[in-house]
Amino acid sequence: MAGKNKTYELMLKIGGKVDGSLKTACSTADKNLAALGKTAKTAGKIAAGAMVAAATAVATLGTAAVKSAAEYEAQLANVSTLLTGTEAEVAARTAEIGDQVLEISNRTGVATADLTDGMYQVVSAFGDSADAAAILETAAKSAAAGNATTTDSINLLSAVTKGYGDTSAEAVQQGADLAFATVRLGQTSFPELAAGMGKVIPLASTLGLEQEQLWGAMATLTGVTGSTAEVVTQMKATMQAFLSPSKNMQAALKNMGYESGQALLESKGLQGSLDALKDAVGGNELAFAGLFSSVEAQTAVLAMAGNQAENLTSKTAEMYEATGAANTGRDTVRPKRVKVVSTGLFSQMVSMLTHSSCHFW
Repeated sequence: MAGKNKTYELMLKIGGKVDGSLKTACSTADKNLAALGKTAKTAGKIAAGAMVAAATAVATLGTAAVKSAAEYEAQLANVSTLLTGTEAEVAARTAEIGDQVLEISNRTGVATADLTDGMYQVVSAFGDSADAAAILETAAKSAAAGNATTTDSINLLSAVTKGYGDTSAEAVQQGADLAFATVRLGQTSFPELAAGMGKVIPLASTLGLEQEQLWGAMATLTGVTGSTAEVVTQMKATMQAFLSPSKNMQAALKNMGYESGQALLESKGLQGSLDALKDAVGGNELAFAGLFSSVEAQTAVLAMAGNQAENLTSKTAEMYEATGAANTGRDTVRPKRVKVVSTGLFSQMVSMLTHSSCHFW
C-alpha cells in the first residue's frame, strides 16, 4: 500500500508565510501514513490519525483560502467592468486575464492583488489591447525595481507614452527603462514621477525633445534644484520658454539664425541649445537668465548650463544606454510572493490532504 501512495508536494503561502499549524498537521499525517506499510494491525488507528491531521489542516487553511479566493475573484470582477462584449465574451476574457495575472505573478513574484489593480489601470489607460498583459508585466517589473506599486508604475508609463503619442508595448518598455534610470541617477521615485511628469511631457513632445534628454534633465536636477515636483515645474517653465520665447530670446534666436525655440531644440538638443544661448550673450549668466521670463526656468537653465553641465552630459548619455534598466533593477530586489488559492484548487487540496501526505519547501 505504501508503494502505491502518491506524495503530493504542496506549497501554500497565505500573506507571504506558511501557516505553522498546517505544516505541523501535515507532518503528523506524513509520519502516520509512512508507518502504514510496516504493520497492518494498526491500519485503522493510522488512518484515523491521518484523517484527524488532515481535518486540522483543512480547518486551519479553510478560512484563509476561501477569503483569498473570494478577494481574487472580486478583483477580477472589478477588471471585467471595463471590458466590452457579450456576457460570454466578457466572462471568457476575464478568465484569460486571470490566467495572465497568475502567470505574471509567478514570473515576477509580485502579489496578485497588486497585479489585478494594475490590470484595471492598464485597461483603463490603454484599453483592452493585445499588449495589455505585456504592459502589465513591464509595469510590474519596473515597479518592483522602483520600489512602487504596479499602479504607480502604470500611471507614470501612461503619462509618458500618451504624451509622446506611442502606447505600444515597446514604448512602455522604453518609458520604464528611462524612468528607472532616472530614479537610479537622480533623487526621486516612481510615485513622485508619476504625480508630476504628465505636466511637462506634452510640452517636451510638442517641441520634439527626445525622451532621453528630458529624463537626463530630471535625473540631473532632482535633489539639486528642488524636489521632484519643483523640478517638474522648472522643466515645464523651461519648455514653455522655448515654445513661446521672450522678446530677449526671440532676438537671440534671430541672431543665431533660428526661427523659433523649437527649431533650436530640434537642431541642437536641450543642452546644446542652452549652451548656444549662453554663448549668444557672451557667457554672461545674468543676460542668459534674462532670456527666460520665469524664475522657475531660470533656476533650471542656470544649473544645466552651469555647475550641473557635466552631470547633465553624463546622465543624458546614460539615458541613451538605459535599455533594459527596469528589468536589471528588478533583479536586484526580491519582492514578497503571495500565492492565491482559488475555490476549485481549495477543493483539490482537501482531497489531497485527506488521502495523501504533503510536504512543504
